[in-house]
Amino acid sequence: MSDKALPSPPPKDLPSTPDSPLPPVRRVVTGHAPDATAVVKSDDTIPSIPLQIGPSVTPLWATEELPADVSSPQDKAQLETGLTNDGAIMRILDVPPGAKFPLHRTVSLDYVYVVRGEVVLTLDDGSRTTVRANDVVVQQATMHGWENETNSWARMLLVMMRSQEPVVGGKRLEEDVGFKIE
Repeated sequence: MSDKALPSPPPKDLPSTPDSPLPPVRRVVTGHAPDATAVVKSDDTIPSIPLQIGPSVTPLWATEELPADVSSPQDKAQLETGLTNDGAIMRILDVPPGAKFPLHRTVSLDYVYVVRGEVVLTLDDGSRTTVRANDVVVQQATMHGWENETNSWARMLLVMMRSQEPVVGGKRLEEDVGFKIE
C-alpha cells in the first residue's frame, strides 16, 4: 500500500477527467479558541483531484490514528494518507457518466453514502447492485468496483477506516489495487 499523497493530475498523454458540473464541496471545520470556546477554524471550498481512471476525489479530512487527535492545528485534508491508513479518511468521489472504477480491495471498512446520482457496485462474484442517492453501502474489505452507467454525474461520500485483513476459509485476503492512482 502506498503512503503517498493523493494523486496528481494525469499526464498529458492520458485522457483527463471531464470537468464536473457538480458544485464544489464546502468544508467547515470547528476547533477551540485558547479560552476553550468552540470556533470555526476554517470554512473553505475544497478542490477535487482528477484520477487517471476517470473519477475525481476531494480529500475532506483524515486522521492518522484512532482515537483521533482533535487538538492538532493541522488541516487534515492535506494529510498524506494513500488509500487508507491507521486512522480514518473522509473523501468525496465524483464519478462521470460512463466511468468504471475497476475491481479492487483495500484492507478497510468503508461507509459509502451516495449523495447524488446512481452507480453500480460490482463485486468479483459478478454481482451488480445499483445504488442511488440516499443509499448506503458498508464495504468490508471486499473486492469491489464502481460503474456509472448513466448520462449524469454521481457523487459519493466515503469514510474509510483501516481494518484487519479479512480471513475467509482460513485464507488471509490482502490489499489488491490493480490500478495506478498516481
